[in-house]
Amino acid sequence: MKTNCLLLLILVLSFVSCKQNGTIDPGNNTESYNSDNTDNSESRPVVKNKEVTSNGYWEKMEMKKNIDANGSVSSILPMPALWNLRVDGITGPRGLKITYFPLQNFMANFDPNLQYAYSQSGQRMRQMPGIEQLMQQDFIPWGNSNGLQYVKYYEIPEITKMDKWYWDQLFKAMPSRSDVAVYGIDWKMQNGNSYFTIVHLNVSTSQSMQNWFYIAAGLEAEPSYFETAKKQYIFSLANTRYNLEPIMAYNKEEAQRVGANWAAFNARMAQNQRSFEESQRQFVNKSNAINDAIMSGWKASNAASDKNQEQFIDAMYERINVADVSTGKTYKVDEGANQYWMNNNGEYIGTQLQGYDPNFDDNMNELKWQELKRIDQ
Repeated sequence: MKTNCLLLLILVLSFVSCKQNGTIDPGNNTESYNSDNTDNSESRPVVKNKEVTSNGYWEKMEMKKNIDANGSVSSILPMPALWNLRVDGITGPRGLKITYFPLQNFMANFDPNLQYAYSQSGQRMRQMPGIEQLMQQDFIPWGNSNGLQYVKYYEIPEITKMDKWYWDQLFKAMPSRSDVAVYGIDWKMQNGNSYFTIVHLNVSTSQSMQNWFYIAAGLEAEPSYFETAKKQYIFSLANTRYNLEPIMAYNKEEAQRVGANWAAFNARMAQNQRSFEESQRQFVNKSNAINDAIMSGWKASNAASDKNQEQFIDAMYERINVADVSTGKTYKVDEGANQYWMNNNGEYIGTQLQGYDPNFDDNMNELKWQELKRIDQ
């Protein structure tokens, strides 16, 4: 089955941020890489003067936008401010270079009568061999041909979780089992420096066929910066936030395309496939019901995503929310004071003094001040 171009573009962008026998099995020799994002010293960006800090410390972060082919923001992700998001990869300080490799997609048809027809169409017929064999068949030979010495591979569960969430939102034309995982591969270069590859893998298996693909990227940097860059890249991908509008547009387009294909098929088979037509109408009705349910929940999902993103940005810039109880208007102020006051010019002050009231302070130019109350999101 031909993979939709729009889907592949969105999947490539998401991984840029800034796949019965093919079930993904990490194997017994894999290791799990989990960068702990809950520790404040790790998750809060720290930078001084825009210089890259020493190995293991975060840099100043900013939200980078991924723009799709229609000019819409498909996703945003937190990334060091000095990193440059490009079409073919990412560049940054101290020799940072992240290269995107071409998407590799395969399929296997379990119907012997259709296998020959699919092979003649040019589609590569290959069943997912399992992650251990995939490493041996695809990645280790590639690394050897590029002067890389294989060290180990491991799943990166926090990015797997994000990829799986994204894939679960997409329209599926037929019932299938989806296995999604993201793996990291450690290498040694000929000069002794480290090299890192990240692989996004997706396998969809139905009763009649299997479609699967992987997308990979390679990261290199100066030895003193390599581990920091690796952790920050993983953090960026694991904390990607997707815009739901392109997803909904894709789902609608796919539903219409599938519906149109079925309608044409039904027209050709109308004379001798009455029972088949009825089953297809039920399928289309079920698909429409699913789309209606997704549309009805879009506002709630989008609001939750916006709230999470707002909390992330506020924590990153150390801001809190306050409100003018007299008007109900809310504002964002720098954290650290016990009391906040705002004058009629929209200027605010913060103080640690308990009971302080600028309305009785002769130094405040006889302006009228209204106290702001802290509110929790």
